[in-house]
Amino acid sequence: MIYYRVAFCVEQAPVESTEHINSHCQALTQQMVWKWRSTLLTSPHALFTLLRAYNYIPKENVRVFFASSETEMEDMLVRQNAGQISSSVTADQFMSGKRINTMDVKRLEFELNTDKDHDEPYKFTLPLSISERMAWIALLRKRQQGELES
Repeated sequence: MIYYRVAFCVEQAPVESTEHINSHCQALTQQMVWKWRSTLLTSPHALFTLLRAYNYIPKENVRVFFASSETEMEDMLVRQNAGQISSSVTADQFMSGKRINTMDVKRLEFELNTDKDHDEPYKFTLPLSISERMAWIALLRKRQQGELES
C-alpha cells in the first residue's frame, strides 16, 4: 500500500553554497522548508480532492509525498528539507499526471535505508554443494578462456 501526504512550503531559508564564485565569496541560495498540511491518505481520490481544495495556493508551494509507511513518510520530509532526494513531486506535477508507482517508492526507500551499508564490497564464497561448486568452476574456466565477458 502507498500512503500520500501533502506538505506546504512555509519559508525559504538561506543556505550557504559550497561553490565559490569569482572572488572566493560563498553564495547564499534559498532552501525551501516543507511542513505537513495533511494526515496520511491512502486513496488517490482523497488526494485529488484535497489538492483541489488547495487550488488557491501556488502549485510549486505544494508537494505530494509518497511512502510505504508513516515512518518512511517522515524520513522523506526530512530528506526534502535537507535538499536531498525524496519520493515527492509538486502538486502541479501530480495533477498533470506524474505518478510514482509502488515499486519505485519501495526501491527508493530500500536504497536510502541507512540500517545497512549497501556499498560494502561483496565477499564471494563457493557454495557448499558439489554440483553448484562445479557449475561455478565451469563458469570461471569459460571466463578465463575468454568465452565470457566480465
